[in-house]
Amino acid sequence: MELCIDSSTRYASVGVAHDNDVIAEVSWRSDRNHSAELVPRIRSIMKKADLSIKDMDAVFVAQGPGGFSALRVGISFAKSLAMARQIKLIGVDTLQIEAKPHIAFTGLVCAVIGAGRGRVYASHYTRGTLLQQAEVLTHEELAQKLPESTLVCGEEACELSIVWDSLGGKAVTFWDTEKPTRTVKSLSQLGYERLAQGDTDDLMVLQPTLIGSTQFTKAEQNRKRRTNA
Repeated sequence: MELCIDSSTRYASVGVAHDNDVIAEVSWRSDRNHSAELVPRIRSIMKKADLSIKDMDAVFVAQGPGGFSALRVGISFAKSLAMARQIKLIGVDTLQIEAKPHIAFTGLVCAVIGAGRGRVYASHYTRGTLLQQAEVLTHEELAQKLPESTLVCGEEACELSIVWDSLGGKAVTFWDTEKPTRTVKSLSQLGYERLAQGDTDDLMVLQPTLIGSTQFTKAEQNRKRRTNA
């Protein structure tokens, strides 16, 4: 049994899967209440599936990029569970979760989630293969960078499509779907692929993927001050 946790953004989800088959799941708009809402949601799906934490053999957690505080909640819980129960831990890239449903698309897939202040986190894929590491771009920068016929998907795709023409963006396709755009199924599939290969993460090493985060920069500065004090 695998516990799946995604607290990357204001849209969060948790689920339970068995050998890549999702048994129970719930998604919700958390905004900034991840720390108060995550555990009750996990308890709820455990009850729904008639399972307990003791039944879990692995935990898959969305690693980011995303919100600094939101990611920290999910990853901290996943690491604590892995340590307490001595089970396997696997971190999964959040943008890869967004791109996973479009693995059959033959062209370029650009997965985007909001990074605040008119910016996005963006990664590029072809048939599920990462072509470029995640980066932070303004809407204008992304509009200039994407080639025609790209499929743009992810949490920020709808918002980006609204202003695309005014940015002088090329002819791309926006995958417009209701939020949350990331699914427990995709997280479970990506986690299980690594689990089946024996590719797991060290709970002492796994950290959120944070790119261009002001909060992260300040946290690192504070940590260095404490270390040097």
